[in-house]
Amino acid sequence: MNIIQWQQGRWVSAETIALTQEVLTGRGVFETILVEDQVPLFLEEHLTRLLNSCTISGLLFPDLDAIRVGVNKLVESHGLAPRARLRVTFFGGDDLVLSVVDIDAWPPSASVVLAPWTRNAHSAIAGAKSVSYAENVVALDWAQSLGFSEALFLDASGHLSEASTSNIVLVIDEVAVTPGLTTGCLPGITRSVLLELGLVIEAEIDVKDLEQASSAALLSSTRGVQPIHSAAVGGSEWIFDVSCDRLQLMGDSYLARVRLEKESWARLPKESRPT
Repeated sequence: MNIIQWQQGRWVSAETIALTQEVLTGRGVFETILVEDQVPLFLEEHLTRLLNSCTISGLLFPDLDAIRVGVNKLVESHGLAPRARLRVTFFGGDDLVLSVVDIDAWPPSASVVLAPWTRNAHSAIAGAKSVSYAENVVALDWAQSLGFSEALFLDASGHLSEASTSNIVLVIDEVAVTPGLTTGCLPGITRSVLLELGLVIEAEIDVKDLEQASSAALLSSTRGVQPIHSAAVGGSEWIFDVSCDRLQLMGDSYLARVRLEKESWARLPKESRPT
């Protein structure tokens, strides 16, 4: 892993993070950006969401130009594999850290299980991508210990919210639906792209809708659109069609947007990029 930290107006290599009050209490925000073929995908969308997370968490905004410079520095110097995960972590003030690590592609499909815990839509930091991530990690570890890829959360009203590290979309009667932000789910970048393209709509989703769904997928910046092949709820399990036309359209359309991101980056003169 390659890590750099913003110190006294410049980026320097780092191995440790200072134990500030914000770090100790988990009052920080982060973004996870997929770097593919040396391109940080949807960088500006991630930075916009980072600012929104700062607003929710009561943090002053970071220097976005400094982040852009740091992202470019890592992309240029790391010698990345075809796919890498770049993380922007901010604890307020000058406490800004960037890290990057090579990653493999996700499996072609995933399995999910309903978690015994609920997502708190009324949390003080609902909607923020917070470093206070233990709840998600515990749920993910629990699901994987049972042989599943991801854990699903309901909100307190019994509506489907999201998975522990991704959003979810169901295809019901040929319509692709995803939970609304009122359930406490994160406003994911992949989710936003599909909503903007008109390929997905927001709707209330109950557990019984899992049984009615013909297909489903997990959505995240590193997964893209990953079909779900099975879902377990209590003692029941449903099998989904991983190759339905609607999922294929979402996946192809998202990849088309990714290609546009890469083309736009390639057209930008190198000297015009942040340095």
